[in-house]
Amino acid sequence: MNPTVVLVHGAMHTPWIFDPLRERLTARGIESLAVQLPSSNPDSAAAQGLTEDVAVLRAAVEAVAGPVVLAAHSYGGVPATWIAAESDQVVELVYIAAFALEPGTSMMEWMGGDFPPTWNHSPDGLAVKAGDAEESIFSGVDPVLTAEAVKRLNWQGMRAFTEKLGAAPADVPLTYVVATGDPALPPPVQEQWAGRAAHILRVPSGHSPHLSHPDEVAGVLAEAVARATTGD
Repeated sequence: MNPTVVLVHGAMHTPWIFDPLRERLTARGIESLAVQLPSSNPDSAAAQGLTEDVAVLRAAVEAVAGPVVLAAHSYGGVPATWIAAESDQVVELVYIAAFALEPGTSMMEWMGGDFPPTWNHSPDGLAVKAGDAEESIFSGVDPVLTAEAVKRLNWQGMRAFTEKLGAAPADVPLTYVVATGDPALPPPVQEQWAGRAAHILRVPSGHSPHLSHPDEVAGVLAEAVARATTGD
């Protein structure tokens, strides 16, 4: 059975962000689905944390009838890392300019204990949202697509940043897509994490290569699916 690609969005996003990528996967005959993480919500009071993200992603993977190539962008790498560590269905984990934290580490610890000064805090203090998304998250993306993406950004629950990663896979093959022009997640950090990966693609992209270079990212995912299908 061919693997299904399960896509995990980053902070503040929705599954819509993967539509261009999924169109290209469909054209290649690859099944995919994109999961809505509960830490991202238009209502700051309803935005949840890493614990709930892991539970929702676990259920989504378990609902797939067969193997899964798990592909995550940015913050989505945190719950994806956790699930890849505990699920026998995950045959490869693909990081797309994503966080590959060590177990026992939180996003907040990685960020040095504070949010970027350009981020906005919700009035209730329960969530945050990037205030400079055009430059930090969507640099190099088509302006029309960027405008729509910014309009769709949600609040991100505070606990997504303060809760610690519970586990990381020891024997799941890793692929890393390094965004070499990323202003949000420094490329040297991505290169460090990519050092653990069996396969690396470097894309001259900002923080959203799935939007600016969807054909290249689709190619990486197709290769992952092919490896899992043939056992290479």
